[in-house]
Amino acid sequence: MAHGFRLKDYGAVLGKAPDTDSAMVLSDLRLPPQQWLSGESWSVGLDPLIDQSDSMAVQLFRLLSFLLAKLPQPLSTQPVYLLLPESMGDADQLAAFTRLIRQQYPELLTHKHSRIFPYGACSALMALKTIQQDWQHDHTLTPWMIAIDSPLQQFRLWHEQLAAQPNGCLPVSLSEGAIAAQWSADSSGLHYCFNETELTSQQAQNDEGMQALFTQIAKQLKRPLTTVYRPDNGNAAVAEAWLSACGKLHPWLTEETSYEFLAYQTGELGSCGGLYRLLHLYLAQQSQVNTALSLQSEQGQLGFRSAAVFYWHPAAII
Repeated sequence: MAHGFRLKDYGAVLGKAPDTDSAMVLSDLRLPPQQWLSGESWSVGLDPLIDQSDSMAVQLFRLLSFLLAKLPQPLSTQPVYLLLPESMGDADQLAAFTRLIRQQYPELLTHKHSRIFPYGACSALMALKTIQQDWQHDHTLTPWMIAIDSPLQQFRLWHEQLAAQPNGCLPVSLSEGAIAAQWSADSSGLHYCFNETELTSQQAQNDEGMQALFTQIAKQLKRPLTTVYRPDNGNAAVAEAWLSACGKLHPWLTEETSYEFLAYQTGELGSCGGLYRLLHLYLAQQSQVNTALSLQSEQGQLGFRSAAVFYWHPAAII
């Protein structure tokens, strides 16, 4: 039996808004000025919560500490799924990060169901599917997802690359942050009728990754999509691939379909973006309580592509 997802608690700290309430309503806040680099090829809204000269592992750990200090309860008694940047797939970086966690928060990852997902923004949908599988064995689990990312390290790499190859880059605003969400199982709540992730080769990712997922979705849909949550990405080629893949969803995209691009408010959150969009999707579906279908799709830089179609199942009337 598939369980529905109920949001028990959540918290967020972003460079643009270091408290949960502000972080979730960035559309009402004025964005900070951007800094232009390399002519007009790239822009970065630097909103650091930590020292940008630190290593990636230290940056992520300090963001994690900042978030944990703001949460109202300890996380040691329930599974924790860490959603990390794709760069943390590097064994040395991941070891340095987990070593800091073991030293300062030794109980954080001790639950037998705790896992690490170093797949960037795709991690949120991958973790959601894993939670659903864990609930088949124990539906009393209330796991936490914690997404952390600091694009400042990536920015330094991009800045070096831009000097040699500035073409193909679009203006983008970056914001680091950490986001947490705790889920419980319920017969009602948010359900998904499709949730898949694909990994294509680096060479094929732009042409085949999202098209394959959207083709699978189109075969399973029975009614139009009401809302589509677009991924954030500063890579023009990857964004173009997403737009091209949308043609595979015909005829499930109609004049009534709305498109949400939260990165206009948040900036690119990297691996945090997947969980940020999932939270917004959940809260929107909860307020509607109808049969609308919402699509969330995510794109990685290393060939990961995820997509899920959600609907809200209301509580039965007794």
